[in-house]
Amino acid sequence: MARKSTAPQLKIIPLGGLGEIGKNMTVLEYNEDIIVIDCGLAFPDEEMPGIDMVIPDMSYLEQNAERLRAFIITHGHEDHIGAISYALEKFKVPVFGTKFTLALIEHKLHEHHVEDTCLECINAGDVIEIGCFKIEFIKVSHSIAGAVALAVTTPVGIVVHTGDFKVDYTPIEGGIIDLARFGELGNRGVLALMSESTNVERPGYTKSERSVGESFR
Repeated sequence: MARKSTAPQLKIIPLGGLGEIGKNMTVLEYNEDIIVIDCGLAFPDEEMPGIDMVIPDMSYLEQNAERLRAFIITHGHEDHIGAISYALEKFKVPVFGTKFTLALIEHKLHEHHVEDTCLECINAGDVIEIGCFKIEFIKVSHSIAGAVALAVTTPVGIVVHTGDFKVDYTPIEGGIIDLARFGELGNRGVLALMSESTNVERPGYTKSERSVGESFR
């Protein structure tokens, strides 16, 4: 009978956002290092009277707080940052994001009187190392400024997390999604792809914001 391997394994644990809209929060864990991608909320449905918002269950992070290294935020929409103030009340770890994303987070922290936080500004194209993880930030197009995807190099392979994105070759502001970099990563080999899938079941494509704006003139 084969023995079960005791070597460290990469764990990808969705705490929210999988099969639902909102509460985006994903744990990447290897050995003694944990990073968390996004920290969002969801809005209640008609079956939740009196509830203002719903946040992910963070009990797993509470149980492993000594191994938590950082929060990595892909962009500043509420379903990706809405729970960050609640998280930073419990976990004193740095938060990495683009300038605009961090500005939104800073406002949220001030609103909730959360102090003694460490906000680390990054740009698309930057590469940082956190524990055993090497994280590359990739430019994507979205309906908010400062959106990035992540290519996380782990000891067992590359994990790509797209964040929210759309392919828009004529955006009103910001650069075009860096499809070339995604292609390069694909050629190298990707262990796992975590991709946004909102409306993926609908045929067709999303019009450019520039063409949509012209229709209102």
